[in-house]
Amino acid sequence: MASPSAASPGEAPVRVSVLVMCYQHERYIGRALDSVLEQDDGLSYEVLVGDDASDDGSRAIIAEYAETHPDRIRTFFPEGNCGLQGKAMFNALLERARGEYVAKLDGDDYWTSPAKLRRQVAYLDAHPEYSMCFHNVLWRHEGGSRPPVPYNAADQASELEMHHLLGANPVASCSAVFRREAIHPLPAWFFEQLWGDWQLNLLASRRGKIHYLPELMAVHLTHAGGMWSRLSRLEALEGITTCQEGMREVVPPELEWRRRAALGETWFKRAVEHARLADRKEARRCLGESFRLRPLNVRRLRPGDGERRRILLWLRLNAARVLPRSANAARRAEQRALSRAEPSDERPLASAERVDRRAGA
Repeated sequence: MASPSAASPGEAPVRVSVLVMCYQHERYIGRALDSVLEQDDGLSYEVLVGDDASDDGSRAIIAEYAETHPDRIRTFFPEGNCGLQGKAMFNALLERARGEYVAKLDGDDYWTSPAKLRRQVAYLDAHPEYSMCFHNVLWRHEGGSRPPVPYNAADQASELEMHHLLGANPVASCSAVFRREAIHPLPAWFFEQLWGDWQLNLLASRRGKIHYLPELMAVHLTHAGGMWSRLSRLEALEGITTCQEGMREVVPPELEWRRRAALGETWFKRAVEHARLADRKEARRCLGESFRLRPLNVRRLRPGDGERRRILLWLRLNAARVLPRSANAARRAEQRALSRAEPSDERPLASAERVDRRAGA
């Protein structure tokens, strides 16, 4: 495994490499870089900023910051877009990183606590059995279309392992600090995945536990320029399905049943959405996939145990076949079944595992 590059003679060893990913972030990148440069001086860190061929003036802003802070900021400006939805850019920065730890920040997010890096590094230094540390962030919608909310719920567990990551990604990308050795070098299958953030956390979970700090120390911004914000619920669920299928590459055999169960739940949510859109044929197909991946468990048919939702949706999709009655009565039965089958968790799909052209990793 490659090791971080050594510091120049007379320089303090770099503890943290902050990788800032930018694409079309002219309106945001200055705020992001300011938030990094405001980190406590007691910690040795470098800032690597990669711009993925923006044409909106982002590079000029980054270049000005690099000229003002030559001892702190290094830039990577490829001639063309690196592609792979940001994963190639992330890899290029990771290969150039010299720190023992790696933090990631998209150019449209920003940190709000000068103690963020110091606190996370202190925890990882004191707990070598942990491979990464993340914290809560404020999730804000540009323009105030929705009120700001914490990214993580109040009951978020403080300790996570791989099996906690199979159904959803609870880690906001702007909050994570990794041990570099836990994610470097990136395996070939990583670049074949649709998104990168979720898979990075899974990679880290192979090398140790993950710790969560409940303090709000960053802002995650959703805006019209991000691909995630442009996706319909169905498109997002299809993307999550692809990610969970790709997890086969990293999940050990003893956790494969958990991956299949999580994937089966996503197929069920797709079936619910197709039913809502009145596409019965596709809804039945998705529900069939759900039952194939996660066979019916009669022990979970009690209220609140989960399996009733799938049974109710099956009844709704097949009401005309199994419940001969008037058309109006059948329609009312379908509506009741669908309302009960709807997943109750309305938090962001995969916890805002955002997709955009430059930040898939």
